[in-house]
Amino acid sequence: MEEDTMSAIVKCEGSWTKKLFDLMSSPSPLDSLQVSVEGPYGPAQTDFLRHDVLVMISGGSGITPFISIIKEVIISSSQNQKNLKLILIAIFKNSSHLSTLDLLLPLSTTTPPTIPNHLDIQIEAYITRETKPTTVQKPEPVRTVWFKPRGSDTPISPVLGPHGWLWLAAIISASFLVYLLLVGVLYQYYVYPMDHGTNLVFPYHTRALLNLLFMCFGIGVSASAAFLWNKKKMAMEANKKILETGDSSSLGSGHDDHQELESFPAQSLNKMINTHYCTRPDLKRIITEIKGSSVGVLASGPKTLRHDVAAICSSGLLSDVTFESNSFNW
Repeated sequence: MEEDTMSAIVKCEGSWTKKLFDLMSSPSPLDSLQVSVEGPYGPAQTDFLRHDVLVMISGGSGITPFISIIKEVIISSSQNQKNLKLILIAIFKNSSHLSTLDLLLPLSTTTPPTIPNHLDIQIEAYITRETKPTTVQKPEPVRTVWFKPRGSDTPISPVLGPHGWLWLAAIISASFLVYLLLVGVLYQYYVYPMDHGTNLVFPYHTRALLNLLFMCFGIGVSASAAFLWNKKKMAMEANKKILETGDSSSLGSGHDDHQELESFPAQSLNKMINTHYCTRPDLKRIITEIKGSSVGVLASGPKTLRHDVAAICSSGLLSDVTFESNSFNW
């Protein structure tokens, strides 16, 4: 969808996320931010356009995967003229979390985001802990901070580089060789001269413990060596790239020479949102009333929510329904 862009959603709860928010919202934010990525987790990419109706049910931060899915559907449907009805049921505790919905439409710095006419989007937001809208303070529009590219920027790759499988095989082989070497030295020069094969000085459980320690040591040494080697190699390639392209500060930002803060045009999005206060959605009624030859149901959020949606989809009340569950837990 966006080959040169990676988006991350961070919920501001806790010390380090609050510090990150302060850095990003400061008058002079950072030019770049170095991060380490773990993952990705979850199912592989799915062709959501094969359905006539796509229903997404989220609870709290479970809306996160649906943001990228909706963006992908909007962009893909602009090229595919197939009619598609998209229903998002988002459940929040407080109305302040409604600002998350502003991230649904694709960001565009040149033209406002548009939704194809053959794509029908319906968003039902449920606020469970408030009886009416809060009018104390008008929520601020979503701001976008564009980072400047650097000469050393490279595509995201695993810790062991783009050839991780080869390095993994090398680590396994090297770990086994280190283990055999240590065990051979121990038994040849320490165990047998003292024990003479009687198993009295070094019983089996002691030998098993030593074997386990040597195995862990071999894996740790081999993995650390591979990681440090790749890190050094990537640093050398980054420095070489900087020397070839010149000073990294002279590169354009891809959007503007300075960091840009822009308001998100959410007028078209607000027309699609129906907000319900102090109530929870009747998921069984909503899902069973959906009409379509091919219905896809996605659920993301708390475990009970995902299990309830799965039970409804497998109850036999619906036909031609595909259910998928997303979870951030191991």
